[in-house]
Amino acid sequence: MKNKGCILLIILLIFVSACENRQTTSIRISKNKPHEQAIYKEPLPNQEKEKIISFVTKSLDNPVFIEAKEEAERVSSQLGVKMEWLAPMVVDSQEQEKIVESLIERKVDGIVISVLDTKKMTPLINKAVSKGIKVATFDSDAPASNRAFYVGTDNYELGKESGESLVKIVKEKNLHHRHLKVLIMTGVKESVNMQERIEGFKKATEELDLEIVDMVESFDDINRASELLENYVKENPHFDLFFSAGAWPLFSPPEGMISYKRWKENGGIAVIVDTFYPIVYAANKGLADALVGQDFHEMGRLSVENMYKLINGDEVKETMIYTGLEFGSPHNYEELLKRKKPWEIK
Repeated sequence: MKNKGCILLIILLIFVSACENRQTTSIRISKNKPHEQAIYKEPLPNQEKEKIISFVTKSLDNPVFIEAKEEAERVSSQLGVKMEWLAPMVVDSQEQEKIVESLIERKVDGIVISVLDTKKMTPLINKAVSKGIKVATFDSDAPASNRAFYVGTDNYELGKESGESLVKIVKEKNLHHRHLKVLIMTGVKESVNMQERIEGFKKATEELDLEIVDMVESFDDINRASELLENYVKENPHFDLFFSAGAWPLFSPPEGMISYKRWKENGGIAVIVDTFYPIVYAANKGLADALVGQDFHEMGRLSVENMYKLINGDEVKETMIYTGLEFGSPHNYEELLKRKKPWEIK
């Protein structure tokens, strides 16, 4: 009995010692915040902090960022840095601000933002920079802020190229001497990228006698955009031209765009921004006369590569890092479809 008591005492001492020396990981779980990752792990004592680059996009329900996200994930993995992808579930500038505030509190290493409301986000970007966090923008800029750089499309040039494509088609149809009515669809009016695209479009079409009959706001919502366009055409079919500053309305199946398709068949001319597979597919079905696309792969790659330089103490000399444009027309829609990967929109 005495020997058994000694053995039990030794086992107990070993167990207590193990409990005292065992390292623990504290886990914080975010509740009721669908825009944030569910689990955040604190670094262990004496463990080097993991480098974190947090992307903040306009919304999670907008598929245009899929290619940028995939490329950002690939490059982050290669560089050995953690990449987070955060956004409001739907377009909401206040929610986007809350996300950035949470990232400032967490003291992440770098933030890359596609800005919804420039005026509201500029002070927050400056606050993050003052706390030592590296901040950049992509897709939609906040040019008056202290962000380090912008990666993305030259949006004024994108709008200008779209306008030039429209002028070319109008002239080919010998309609350039007529008074023409144009409908414009934008995303979020407060976003700088939308403002610049529309400004460029207007500049390029100055030689035409154009009347902007309306500017409808999609809020970057692909379902809202297609319904908005369909309903508008049903109620106001007497316009000649359509310019969409983003791909939103053509993500819907072409067979569902009955009124819009009828408007096109009756001579309507449409120029759409973006050349994703579903957009080229819809254009090839007769829903767009010209497309001007962006390079979201490059946005993802260059954002991570340059932010990685900054958070490791290297200099990024360029403050405006432009990605290229891609052009689509009935002459090359088939070629574009062969080169692109089909999407499954659920």
